[in-house]
Amino acid sequence: MKPQGIANSLNALCKLEAAAAAVSPTGWAGLAQAAERTASEMNDHGVSNTLYALGVLPAAAAELSPSARKQLEAAAEREAPNMTWEGRWMTLQGCEKLELKTPSAFLK
Repeated sequence: MKPQGIANSLNALCKLEAAAAAVSPTGWAGLAQAAERTASEMNDHGVSNTLYALGVLPAAAAELSPSARKQLEAAAEREAPNMTWEGRWMTLQGCEKLELKTPSAFLK
């Protein structure tokens, strides 16, 4: 999957409780690995959607490796200056729930 596909899939699952409930632990692990693998290619919209969704999907967040967390933190830091107010809000929510660093662009 491409970065946008990962972000869109996670975003949809965070809005559709029944669909999220049907995802197996293996499925969540696959999505977490895909988010890690594509984080460096995500644009601002993909980063904010991914972080927000992972923040509201505990089963997905539980599958994030320390490396995945670092990749997503780096993506948020890189893309933060390009984010809309909504993207910033979603990123902040995700970072807070996932206990990731707040992008420095948000602290200025």
